[in-house]
Amino acid sequence: MKVKTSPLRATIVTPEQALPIKPFGLDMKILLTTEASGGAISVLMAWHKPGEGPPNHRHFSQEEIFFIIEGTYELTVSDHTSTVGPGTLVFIPRHVVHRFKNVGDTTACMLDWSLPGGQDHYFRAISELAAGGGFTGEQALAISQQFDTHFPGGDPQ
Repeated sequence: MKVKTSPLRATIVTPEQALPIKPFGLDMKILLTTEASGGAISVLMAWHKPGEGPPNHRHFSQEEIFFIIEGTYELTVSDHTSTVGPGTLVFIPRHVVHRFKNVGDTTACMLDWSLPGGQDHYFRAISELAAGGGFTGEQALAISQQFDTHFPGGDPQ
């Protein structure tokens, strides 16, 4: 029997090893890059202060999964809105409009998987734009569209 080997390498990433980024002023870490998974997935950890969260948006070429680690979020997926806490898993298929917001009094935290990967590239590009001091709504919108994040209302700010 011939044994196949994977071109991928097993990876263990501690929170201290994860790459910190700051897109849209948010605290995030890239736990697993698109490249480390051969394009299959990317995994992010994000912290949201009370009131923080993106407006309605959708992705046409990837699914997204959220897992709430701490705090309270209001999540809207399609036309269903729920207030959820730690231990909640949310699956969002392609083309489905969704949003979330930390509705608690303390910082909330979630894991965010994109399948296939790519969200790490998007948030890194937004973070680099902001770090360069040239952040405008038009530039952020162009980057968002380039990385398959579409805002029905336009500007993501």
